[in-house]
Amino acid sequence: MQKYKKKRYGDPMPKSTISTKKEFAMKMSLAIPLLLASNLQLSAITFGQGVNFQKKNAKLETILKVFEEQSGYNILYKAALLNDAKRIDVNYKNVPFEYALKDVLANYQIVYKIMDNNVVLSRPASTPTATSWNRYVAGLNHTVVLQQRSVAGNVVDSKGNPISNVTITEKGTENRITSDENGQFEIRLKTNNDQLIFSMLGYQSKEINVSGQNKIQVRLDMAITAMDEVVVVGYGEQKKVNLTGAVSQISGKEFEDRPVTQLTQALQGNIPNLNIVFGSGKPGTSGSVNVRGNTSINGGGPLILIDGILGTLDRVNPNDVESVTVLKDASAAAVYGARGAFGVVLVTTKKGGKNGKTSIEYNNNIGFTTHATNTDFITSGYWNAKINDDAMYNALGYRTTRYTDEDYEELLARVNDKTENPDRPWVVVKKDASGNDIYRYYANFDWFNYLYKKTRPKNEHNLSFSGSSGNTRYAVSGSKASEQGIFNIDPDKFGRYNLRANIASDIRSWLTISNSTHFFKSTYDWAGLENNFSTVANNVSNSPTYHYHAMYVPRNPDGTLTGYSGINSYPIGYGLHNALESGTMRGYTRGTEFTNMTEAVLKLGKGLSLTGNYSYREYRSDYSYRQTKQYYSKYPGQLELSSLGALNQDKLRENMGKYAWHFINIFATYQKDFGDHHLTMMGGFNQEDRFYKRIGGIGQDLLSENLNDLDLVIGEKQFEAGGDEWAVRGGFYRANYDYKGKYLLEVSGRYDGTSRFPKHSRFGFFPSFSAGWRISEEKFFAPLKDKVNNLKIRYSYGSLGNQEVDTYAYISSMGTGQISYLVNGQKLNVANSPAPVAPTLTWEEITTSNIGLDFSLFNNKLDFQSDFYVRQTKGMLSKGKTQPAVFGASEPKENAADLKTKGFELSLLWKDRFDVGGRPFNYSVRAMLSDYQAEITKFANDAGLLSNYYKGQKLGEIWGYHYDGFFKTTEEAQEYAKHVNQDQINRRRVQAPTADLRMLQAGDIKILDLNGDGIIDAGDNTLSNPGDRTIIGNDQPRYSYGLNLGANWNGIDLSAFFQGIGKQNWYPNLEAQAFWSVYARPYDSFIPANFQDKIWAPENPDAYFPFLRGYTAQNSELSVANDMYIQNISYLKLRNLTVGYTFPVALTEKAKINKLRLFFSGENLHTWTKLKTDYIDPEQVMSDNTGRSYPVGRVYSFGAQLSF
Repeated sequence: MQKYKKKRYGDPMPKSTISTKKEFAMKMSLAIPLLLASNLQLSAITFGQGVNFQKKNAKLETILKVFEEQSGYNILYKAALLNDAKRIDVNYKNVPFEYALKDVLANYQIVYKIMDNNVVLSRPASTPTATSWNRYVAGLNHTVVLQQRSVAGNVVDSKGNPISNVTITEKGTENRITSDENGQFEIRLKTNNDQLIFSMLGYQSKEINVSGQNKIQVRLDMAITAMDEVVVVGYGEQKKVNLTGAVSQISGKEFEDRPVTQLTQALQGNIPNLNIVFGSGKPGTSGSVNVRGNTSINGGGPLILIDGILGTLDRVNPNDVESVTVLKDASAAAVYGARGAFGVVLVTTKKGGKNGKTSIEYNNNIGFTTHATNTDFITSGYWNAKINDDAMYNALGYRTTRYTDEDYEELLARVNDKTENPDRPWVVVKKDASGNDIYRYYANFDWFNYLYKKTRPKNEHNLSFSGSSGNTRYAVSGSKASEQGIFNIDPDKFGRYNLRANIASDIRSWLTISNSTHFFKSTYDWAGLENNFSTVANNVSNSPTYHYHAMYVPRNPDGTLTGYSGINSYPIGYGLHNALESGTMRGYTRGTEFTNMTEAVLKLGKGLSLTGNYSYREYRSDYSYRQTKQYYSKYPGQLELSSLGALNQDKLRENMGKYAWHFINIFATYQKDFGDHHLTMMGGFNQEDRFYKRIGGIGQDLLSENLNDLDLVIGEKQFEAGGDEWAVRGGFYRANYDYKGKYLLEVSGRYDGTSRFPKHSRFGFFPSFSAGWRISEEKFFAPLKDKVNNLKIRYSYGSLGNQEVDTYAYISSMGTGQISYLVNGQKLNVANSPAPVAPTLTWEEITTSNIGLDFSLFNNKLDFQSDFYVRQTKGMLSKGKTQPAVFGASEPKENAADLKTKGFELSLLWKDRFDVGGRPFNYSVRAMLSDYQAEITKFANDAGLLSNYYKGQKLGEIWGYHYDGFFKTTEEAQEYAKHVNQDQINRRRVQAPTADLRMLQAGDIKILDLNGDGIIDAGDNTLSNPGDRTIIGNDQPRYSYGLNLGANWNGIDLSAFFQGIGKQNWYPNLEAQAFWSVYARPYDSFIPANFQDKIWAPENPDAYFPFLRGYTAQNSELSVANDMYIQNISYLKLRNLTVGYTFPVALTEKAKINKLRLFFSGENLHTWTKLKTDYIDPEQVMSDNTGRSYPVGRVYSFGAQLSF
């Protein structure tokens, strides 16, 4: 047999050509695997496309050439195969390639075989008879005709009513139509797979096999709507339509397309009155979580349960979440007793399916973080020095820098040098007062960008397997995330690892055993300074805020590190750059968590089941920080040990802690229907205990700078340890009754005990009830039922105890320690006198009243839910009545204070679709609004001191003075001073060193004398005499809202999420350098670039800030709250914007991919706010009023989602 390869279109390839291309072929064999991934999409789009070709009397060779070009396949054959091939007429319009090929080859007794992207043509193995070949041809023609046939019919609902605008799609193709107003349709098939998919918003999609059918009727059932949705509640589930308590739930599908690495990010703004605030942008930092606002003056937050186990939200991979439910009122949370006093957050993770298939999903997101606030600071050495020096001089009469006029001339000569000019070096050697050579600094150095990165990489990868095998269901997932922090020299790094396995098996028809296992690990490494246990926070919020002036540089010309200027006593940046550049001053934290729950469910009879589970959770923390001695140079050729305590010691600190929890739950559930009466009862027992132990040590002077082990300490060693444990135990119950699904009643409660109170008051009984009326199910409502699908009102009332107080609050204890000085060469141990304990100490009791209204309209396209509530916290622990001086100790805490919180929450969801270009355009709008306000209704403060809580106080009140702008002239100021004395407020002015600086003058603030006594003061600081102060604002967040917009069309999806606070005030703290700058401390490092324009001057009388004096925001007129500088920090944030594209299944299924989606996403993209500076994030000051926290960044990422 002749052996040769074929060129395209069948011409023989010469043997010489074959041999010369062997080397090329071998090289290509190496390249092909690399090209395969990039060509996968192209090939999926190309191979098998429809054929369009019309020609009379066409050659077979021409036809095959056209087929090859349009399909993407290589058609291979021997030239002899086409000898004497007759010409034929062809007329194909978007006919699938394979059917067109069959149709053509039927004319020539040629068969084919598809191998990958090659089509090989040949004669049949045996020559068929005319009869058999005609039969074969007839079969081919039948196939071609069949795939072009039409199917007609109508679509109806469960009651037989026609449904319009139903999309009918031929499976695996882009061929689709919609039903008309009568539900009628007719679709012309383009393939022979005989599968039609019927889909419509509000109905369950249905796939129909139409083989051998030309006319059909299709019935669509209503989809699971908000009414039919099953909601996770305490120790069970309920249909949402039957809920009577205040419960909100969000499906994990709502944020599965949003590339967030933290669950708190995903939830923020998505559930009404689930209040989440991010006070820090440090990688891995969780948002604070609160439900329904102020809880107790002693604090308290929601109980968070992950698959029934106490947990932390941000240790859960968002990709693992099936749903998140928030139980908000006492009725809904009653079964959790003391642990759920201020709400319960239930996170349910994904379980395996029951379809017998294994689903594999992979997704990633790769991106980077940038600064979200303004980082444009003064980098001119001249202007940085001048502003600081002017502020210091006007306050204390000398310059911060101690620079002379000659030094200022040097700075001014370089004021326009963005980079160092060899003719004007930034570091100059001069003589000091003793005649020694000393470095002088005249730079224009950008310290901010030296210390901090503009962009920081981050990435996340997730992989999961889920499905079932026989009677066993499983879901296994893993994720890895990493992120770099803000530091530039030695970047801080965060890593997170998650593994989760959920397995359930039906051992018998009456017994199901399940197990849930989760492993979590986090790592955080940083370099720089340590501030006790605040890790890297000190590096961002403290040290670099001061003395990193632009005229200084980090290194001298000889490469040594700088430390002091040599002419003032201030350390440059408090030595942060020394610590970062050393490479030896480093720390880390490690967190590892393991949880495991094993559960058995026994079906004991019709409607009766018994569930028992045991869970174990363990969390281990590990902390280490190494400090080494650092040297600097201010004299050429000389190194000096830093005088800073953070830099002149060699020490190692290590701490380890272990938390261990044990959980036992046993409960029975019984369901029974009595005609139109439906009853569900549940009761059980719960016990939890927690143990905590920590141990640590500090060692001075180690044998090596590079080895970190307390065994290497040769100096002083100190060790410390501590721990505690507590337990709760209780019995709980819940009973639900409804009649015809329209009259609803629930009673629940718990008899609870805790180890945190004395034996005689450890147990308490906390009952609750709720009721609802589904008006929409009444007969009189029938005329409106086609428009109003559901209308329900509900009410609940209940009480819970709060056990979140100190673990041993009821025990009078004596603290021990060591004195800080030596006695006979030793630090003596000491014990402190015990604080008295009230014998009546017991639970704080929380009662909640809640009324709600829910409705769904227009075939459930619109869903609305509202709640209005009053929560009262009674018996809060506080200092009791003032004791006489002879008592000899502080007043014991008693259950002596009450708090009332009122609020509401509204949520609205609209979903609909319409056709655009013959394809469905789906869109949704979800809006939420909530608010709360708390008031003290009882407190032992008979004098009405404003420095303490008082009856009638709205939590968050800000008392302040009223400022009336600036004095325009010194004469005006002096005249006002004759009648009104401001000296108690203008303390910095009064303490100035010279008479002209002590004088009230133009540019100073005019303070209004509200009580007319001629003195600006706070009176006796009581309600009856507050002096010249009134309530000027409130620092509690009001009117929290969120808006989620989503749409998808033809594989393209777009979503946008906005979140904000409608009303909130903030008075900048005395350390809020980004706001006050040199008015707080006249040695500020990072002065905003436009700050000089805000300083009052005769030529700038309309400035924002007054006459420049340093320290006035520390202990003078700017340090006390006033209506001129109180800030409105309400904001609106574009939290997320995501654009994605999902490739058609017809393309991806050829690569065995069920779903392939690519996306681009941005987080924290923009903030609209009335805050008077864009150097501070308004959200961060809600938890840190200095505004100096680790900054929250703006994130851009892209990624892919695949399922197999």
